[in-house]
Amino acid sequence: MKKRSPQNTRYLILLIVNTILALLIYRIPLSYAELTDKTFFAFVVMVSYLALLLGFVLAYLIYNRFLYRKGVTPEQLPTEWSAEQKVAFLADGERRLQRSKWMLTIIFPLLFTFLIDAVDLFFIDPFFRQ
Repeated sequence: MKKRSPQNTRYLILLIVNTILALLIYRIPLSYAELTDKTFFAFVVMVSYLALLLGFVLAYLIYNRFLYRKGVTPEQLPTEWSAEQKVAFLADGERRLQRSKWMLTIIFPLLFTFLIDAVDLFFIDPFFRQ
C-alpha cells in the first residue's frame, strides 16, 4: 500500500473540513430562509455559492492555462525547441498544478454542496416530503 505524503494528508484534512464548513454555511441560511419564507434570501445564498464556484473554477483553469500542458510528453512538443525549453515548459505546467492544488480544496466542497442540494431537491423532496 502506498503511503501518503504529509502534504497530501494535509490537503485531505483541509478538503474534509472545507466540505463540512461549506455544507453548514450553505444549509443553515437555506433552512432559515425556508422556516421564515424568505425566498429571496435563499436565492441570494444560492447565487453567492454559484458565483464563488464559478470564480474559483475559472481562476483554477486560467492559472493552469486550461490544463493544456497536462499529460504532454517532450516528444509532442515542437521539434525546433531545445531540450531545456521542453523541460522548462513541462516543469512550469507541473509547478502550476502543484501551486493551485489548494483551489481544489474549495472547488470540490462547493461542487459537493450543490450535489447534495440537487439530491435533496430532486430525490428526497419529491419522495419523502409529500
